[in-house]
Amino acid sequence: MEEHIDAENKTRENESKPKNKKGLWAALGGLLYLLSKFKFGILFLLGKFKFLFILLKLGKFVTTFGSMFLMIWLYATIYGWVFGVGFVLLIFIHEMGHFLTARTVGLSVSSPVFIPFIGAFISMKEHPADAVTEAKVALGGPVLGSAGAFLCAALYSATGQDFWLALAYSGFMINMFNLVPFHPLDGGRIVSAISPKMWLIGIPLMVTAAVKFFNPILFLLLIMGLPQMYRQWKSPDKEYYNTPFATRVIFAVLYFGLMAVLGIGMAYIYNLHSI
Repeated sequence: MEEHIDAENKTRENESKPKNKKGLWAALGGLLYLLSKFKFGILFLLGKFKFLFILLKLGKFVTTFGSMFLMIWLYATIYGWVFGVGFVLLIFIHEMGHFLTARTVGLSVSSPVFIPFIGAFISMKEHPADAVTEAKVALGGPVLGSAGAFLCAALYSATGQDFWLALAYSGFMINMFNLVPFHPLDGGRIVSAISPKMWLIGIPLMVTAAVKFFNPILFLLLIMGLPQMYRQWKSPDKEYYNTPFATRVIFAVLYFGLMAVLGIGMAYIYNLHSI
């Protein structure tokens, strides 16, 4: 009896296999029919996804130059197009100093993003290995930015047009402000390779400026920087800030030398304008 039942089961399995195969081939045939029927629609959708992919690839470009042009437009409505374009380009040159230096030392950073009436920034996608690396990236901005300001001063000497003089003075002032030894400004990051204790010089400077001018941006910088300084004072990262003496001297010469050059440039333009 059991053998008879087993024989019947095997017969049913053998009969079902061809049916299953036929069903599979039928499904595949139906799928191919649908693909051939709607191939133009499918290709259209794939084309759209390809277009979206291109847009994502261009996202960095759009973010940088879109925010840059918005900032130019806002400044142009207040100060005129010539000064607006020149002023934003000076900020762009400053940020590209950070960008190019970061790439040189092997750090991955974002493209510059512009924020009207605040400035611009690049964000680090990875933390620097030590204070020296951080200081190099920070120094790159004021160095290239100062070069852009001196170029404007040279163009004023060649053309005698006052807007070049105004741009030069603005460039000197922007880069000088960024050299204040207060984290997260460039100066605070640069002096971290000299001595983090120099941040204590920047605190009263920033507090005085924030109170005197009652500028919300300065208060925002205080809110961002004071916790960083408190953490370093509470539990100092000696390994991160362990910089060789010779390297400290080099950064000190570059830092104070750049401040002196910018100060001389500002004083020269101020005296020239007051004559």
